[in-house]
Amino acid sequence: MAFFIRSTQLKGFVLVSLLLVLISTQGKAQYSKLLHKPHIEQKEILSDLYLSASDGGLPFKAFADTIAGMRELAIKEKDPNLLMEADLLEAFYKVSNGLGTVDLLIQVQKESKAKGFQYIASRAANAIAGFYWGDMEFQKSIHWHLLLDELISKMTIEEFPDKAIFLQQIGNDFFFFGDYNKSISYFRRVAELPLDEFYIYAYRHSFNNLGLSYREIGNLDSSDYYFERLLVHADSTSEQWVGIASGNLGFNHFIRGEFDAAIPYLETDIRIAEQFKDFGLAVGSCIPLADLYVQQGNLSKAKGYIAKAEDYIHRSGETDRFAKLYPVMSKWEAAMNHPQLATAYLDSALIFQKRISEKFSALKLMRANQEVMASKREREILKLQDEAKRNKMTRNFIIGGLILLLVVFLVVYQIQDGRNKAERKLKTVELEQTHLQLENARSQLKTYLNKINDNSRIIQSLEKSQPTAVQQKLLDELKKSTILTEVDWDSFQKQFAKVFPGLIADMQKKYPSLSPAELRFLLLTKLEIPKGQIANALGVSPASLRVTWYRIRKKLDLPKDFSASQFFEKFVSES
Repeated sequence: MAFFIRSTQLKGFVLVSLLLVLISTQGKAQYSKLLHKPHIEQKEILSDLYLSASDGGLPFKAFADTIAGMRELAIKEKDPNLLMEADLLEAFYKVSNGLGTVDLLIQVQKESKAKGFQYIASRAANAIAGFYWGDMEFQKSIHWHLLLDELISKMTIEEFPDKAIFLQQIGNDFFFFGDYNKSISYFRRVAELPLDEFYIYAYRHSFNNLGLSYREIGNLDSSDYYFERLLVHADSTSEQWVGIASGNLGFNHFIRGEFDAAIPYLETDIRIAEQFKDFGLAVGSCIPLADLYVQQGNLSKAKGYIAKAEDYIHRSGETDRFAKLYPVMSKWEAAMNHPQLATAYLDSALIFQKRISEKFSALKLMRANQEVMASKREREILKLQDEAKRNKMTRNFIIGGLILLLVVFLVVYQIQDGRNKAERKLKTVELEQTHLQLENARSQLKTYLNKINDNSRIIQSLEKSQPTAVQQKLLDELKKSTILTEVDWDSFQKQFAKVFPGLIADMQKKYPSLSPAELRFLLLTKLEIPKGQIANALGVSPASLRVTWYRIRKKLDLPKDFSASQFFEKFVSES
């Protein structure tokens, strides 16, 4: 017999989300009192706001005004926490009143977590879990509760009292599906906390559910321990919980067969349950009392508790309890020697038990299917993540390869560019040097030409006048000797070769019969020097110069009317 009290079971689970189980001690609080306050000072006001949002106590216009006022104040006073609280309240109101889906809360939860509002993110996660549970999306609900557990694990109860409430609700999830070891781990974390009026509801439920969990795994001593702790705590704080703890202790004694110890506890539970008109709880103790009196042979007392149990089942509407009552009624009929009725009640008990088992099995199957689907989705997500990772690695490899190739290309390019620049620079230097040498050669040729001109002018000047004996002697010497010395000629020839590269070598190769004097005549002719100056430069008379040209023309087989100035035109065309 389990006296497990789940918060309004499935349909009412949402109402306990986000502190909805709390009782406000100051009446309806204004949102302005939330401004720049730590969460510990906001909890009572928030409780009122969310209770009103969930139970329809806050009309839509009033809700809209509240949200607008919260946001306006938050922006004016620069309180980002209050601004995010407005977002959560709006999402919670819309989901609670069918104006939006749970995705609104998920969006707020993720945003608040990303911005570091851990308290808001935690309360949003609990609300999401609650709404999923109400929609029988059990696996999603448990998933969000486990995420919630991660969020609150590093928070102290002093800074976030909601932690106790959330831990108790997570434990309820696992208790509901018979995962008792897991449920115990969560209920114990609440039971080990210091008592606080804010989370007293979760505190009492955790002690009671610990006792029930240990009973289910067959550890009655530990079960007694937590029921007794609940009884001591409730003795001065809540008579209803005295009844619940008494009924559960009495049932443990009943399981052991300790009937005399069980009776006073069970009777206390029935008395208090009747006092508070909690007929479902009263049934929980009426059935074991009827059973033990049948076993003791006190059939009249047993009949009285059977009748009470039937009445209270009908009044509470908890017809599943017939699954526990009918076996006792079968025993009673058998003791009264009514075998047919005993069989009928036993059959009815089997029918109810089967119905309950099928209902619970359907819920477990639903959760199992949800787990399979969630696992499948998770595998698909992991597969996509792996594929994305591989694609990323491939992309990075390609990009890395391209970058490497680019680096190599740039290095090679820089090396080649440097080499090209060096070569261009060298060529430029060489070109400049060649140009400089050419200019120098031209300059020296010009010097030689000037010298020839100067000497020619001196000769001409002396010839036109009546020279003195000394001048005549100088004129005779100038006419007898070449104006250009052999040293001058060697230098002249080198400079000429620079100005006209290869010309002298080509002429000597093509016309090897030319004498040095004839070659000099032709080179001076190339420079377009007047014949008189050429004669002076060569130290001969103009008549001798005509003879020189005559010999050249004969050697080269040139026409009679072929002039010396035409020679290089012919030579260039033939070359």
